[in-house]
Amino acid sequence: MTHQKGDLLWIPQATMLYRGPNSPMAVMMNPEPRVGIYLETTDFQGYIKVILGGEKWIVDQKQTRVMKEKQSVS
Repeated sequence: MTHQKGDLLWIPQATMLYRGPNSPMAVMMNPEPRVGIYLETTDFQGYIKVILGGEKWIVDQKQTRVMKEKQSVS
């Protein structure tokens, strides 16, 4: 799936979040479902960079879902 910079992504609880190669020990398990902002792809196949809680994280793209605007029925 191709994302555009700024897309809102739903990131479920218990998703592993990584800081990246410069901080290999900086890992966190997402404590609750949250919405992140897509930034870019990474050098790691299948992983993307997002902003979550005001901080940059790397996350497995398969764990995310694009937030879609609810369509109103007329």
